[in-house]
Amino acid sequence: MNHQEILLKLLEVTENSKDSFQFLKLFRSLEPEKFAVIHASSETLTESAEAFLHNLKLLQKLQLFPVVVLEKDGVSYANLFYRSPSSKISLESIKDSMTEEESLPGSRNLPAKWFRNPSQALESVQSSLKEKKIPVFVTDQGGTDIYPYLGNLCKELKTKKLILLTTRSGLYTLEDHKISILDFESEEKLIREDEELFQECKKIFSFSGDPNLQIAITSAPGLLKELFTIKGSGTLVRKKNKIEYHSNFAKLDHARLNHLIEDSFGRGLKSGFWEREFSGIVLESEYKGCALLQNTPWGTFLSKFAVNEIARGEGVGRDIWDEMRKKAPVLFWRARSENTISKWYAKECSGLQKEGIWIYFWIGLKEKEIPAVCDFLRNLPEDLEPKKQSNPSL
Repeated sequence: MNHQEILLKLLEVTENSKDSFQFLKLFRSLEPEKFAVIHASSETLTESAEAFLHNLKLLQKLQLFPVVVLEKDGVSYANLFYRSPSSKISLESIKDSMTEEESLPGSRNLPAKWFRNPSQALESVQSSLKEKKIPVFVTDQGGTDIYPYLGNLCKELKTKKLILLTTRSGLYTLEDHKISILDFESEEKLIREDEELFQECKKIFSFSGDPNLQIAITSAPGLLKELFTIKGSGTLVRKKNKIEYHSNFAKLDHARLNHLIEDSFGRGLKSGFWEREFSGIVLESEYKGCALLQNTPWGTFLSKFAVNEIARGEGVGRDIWDEMRKKAPVLFWRARSENTISKWYAKECSGLQKEGIWIYFWIGLKEKEIPAVCDFLRNLPEDLEPKKQSNPSL
């Protein structure tokens, strides 16, 4: 399979998501050992070993090498990876530490290097990376004891993402509704087994000491979609984004702010844009997203709602939107009809009007104010340079 075929396969798995290449670029920019740690339970391997193997092979061909963690009883299930009896793996064949020259017979089927209870995780990972193989750690820990082990591993490798593969592909509410994004601080009521897993996730996060650690819970077949799409496939557990409100723009980093908006829209801002009078900005502390606001006689005008493409999958847009709504109970804005985000806006607004290339949206307006607001939106000048590419922005 050549490079182009691999990329086409990735697009096929992720349903032709244009996000895939953005995520691939991001992952390749990270230090390889920080890419991801993936834990596959024995139950997951029993149900989805073939899908797991297929996805691992594709990641390896994309030059991405997640650290895979299996429990010792998972080795027998891992043998489902190998069709030839001579390729079977035994627990005894996996040494506590392996030299670069050593490898298991099964490695020709799965591009991996196997380790049992490695004392130096980083060195083991680096030895695998030299051979362009996926490091597979087999641990004697099982049950709930696996979670402290995973916490230690994430801390040592400084991993930014831990992926837990389960058969239920996410965390579910008592009403059996799968949750897309869940904050560590959340008090959402979950079904019992998911509540237990959520509590373990909180312990891992607390132990890691890394505020940027994210834990994704999904299924083996959904692994690539979880990694390479904004929507994901399971539940992303993360620390709530730090959202700030500024009425004074003097202390803001204008270069970063300008880049955020232009990058989000894929278009440059016209000169004079920042000379306008903005009443405030709702801003993610790391400049991953913002909502730029203006006061009007009818309420608050949302001038720009911009979120970094990768950050959209982290719930940044939702967090900014919720904070903005606290500041602006009466709100209106416009978006081009072809923008995919318009579908989301339609769900959030209390009313809308379509007119030519534009859709006008509002929340909390009095009926008598709607004609004047639509007239205001209709006569707004273009503040972006001609569009070079399509982006789901305001």
